[in-house]
Amino acid sequence: MARIMVLMLLSLSLISILPLLTTAMFHVKGCVYCDTCRAGFETNATFYIQGATVGIRCQDRKTMNQVFYTEGVTDSTGTYNIIVENDHHDHICKTVLVKSPIAWCNTPDPGRNRSSIVLSHYKNGVLNHLHYANSMGYLKDEPLPQCHQLLQYYLSDSDI
Repeated sequence: MARIMVLMLLSLSLISILPLLTTAMFHVKGCVYCDTCRAGFETNATFYIQGATVGIRCQDRKTMNQVFYTEGVTDSTGTYNIIVENDHHDHICKTVLVKSPIAWCNTPDPGRNRSSIVLSHYKNGVLNHLHYANSMGYLKDEPLPQCHQLLQYYLSDSDI
């Protein structure tokens, strides 16, 4: 009797995760900011950009040809939520900055203008459909006046 119960529970658990394994849909989430100090990272003076356009690009691993592309726009908190259908297990996928709606903060930070993401469940053990991408940023044309003092604060604990 116990063996039958264990088999039934195992069957039910497999049935409940089967849709996750067969449905290849991913929810990619991340944010876009304006680096007002041109520091190359988020600071206390950073603000998040509403209306920024973000793309998701996947390339074939062997040919490097683009095989998938879609776009989304950030909300009032600078966060984008993009749904991607299909598993991209043999592709190199990245989120990329496309366009900033702010004229004085529209230069992509070369070190923070893209983020690699894994859009696959293939042999990696990841069942979650929500995938977070690293924050990406644009550089303000001119740093804010208080940035020098703010950056000194950030560097005060370093050994530089």
